[in-house]
Amino acid sequence: MNIKRNTYTFRGAALAISTFVLAITPQNADAGHYAPSPAQVSTISSLNLLSASAAMAAASNGLAMVRERWQAAAAGLHAKTVRAAARTADGTPANSRRMTRPATGVFRSVAIPFKALPSSANWKAVYPSIVRADFATCGDGSGCTPRAVELAGLVREIKAKPFSEKLAAVNRAVNRNVAYVSDRANYRRLDVWAKPTDILNRGKGDCEDYAILKMAALNAAGIPLSSMSLVVLQDQSRSLFHAVLTVSTTRGHYVLDNLHDRVMKDTALASYLPLYSLSGNRSWIHGRKRDGSMVATLAPLPRDLAPGEGFETAAGRGVSNKRIEAN
Repeated sequence: MNIKRNTYTFRGAALAISTFVLAITPQNADAGHYAPSPAQVSTISSLNLLSASAAMAAASNGLAMVRERWQAAAAGLHAKTVRAAARTADGTPANSRRMTRPATGVFRSVAIPFKALPSSANWKAVYPSIVRADFATCGDGSGCTPRAVELAGLVREIKAKPFSEKLAAVNRAVNRNVAYVSDRANYRRLDVWAKPTDILNRGKGDCEDYAILKMAALNAAGIPLSSMSLVVLQDQSRSLFHAVLTVSTTRGHYVLDNLHDRVMKDTALASYLPLYSLSGNRSWIHGRKRDGSMVATLAPLPRDLAPGEGFETAAGRGVSNKRIEAN
């Protein structure tokens, strides 16, 4: 696959998105400090018209349309925020610096609400099962698989535990009890998003399956769904597409990754470039702000982007999302 690297920059576009900044500190967060994920941002209805599959195809066919939509989004946000924030309640001008502060998304990105994403249908199909977390009622003699019984027992055990212990326990348990296998090998087709119970029954899945199961388990253990997102990204260090679960708090974004048993802050994973994220009935596309410019990199993005599937590198080597660290 020979796809040119495309980077498009929008200079002078002041993205003013209503938000609060997530303070990143080394302490563990607690249940009183959850934050909407990836950030609290305004809705942009005009973006609904752009299908994300077209956006992905545009990476190889030319980014003109995508660029126009990003520019329109930036201009629309700026105009909307200027009108809303031009004057305070007492009629005095608002602080201009507040009007140009971007949303704080995962991996230091700018997050823009966007409804039509490549995985929207998959997400809508599995999300109700994440909310239900049927496996959480499993016990001895319930007819559930041993994996489901074990995870259900863990969920009950950690319900009263601190936030950091919940994340660490679920991340490690799912990583150790689900074997990585690509959708191509597991289902003989690309980009299948399995329900939590199906993942436990099979005992295997790819990167978004890990994230789905972790989200369901953490929700059953008391972590609010509104603070969690499934993030589809590009791992630039290994040239592959990947998906992780993030938990957002006022102390930062925490990443649960099938490649690492250790829960890390998003700031520790500099090679991760977020493409889009999903949380509940909300979804976002992500870009990065550099030197006063809005930069969104879509390269290389094949038309059949499927998280968990490695793609051929320039040297012809296939790469995969198998775990590279265990600690």
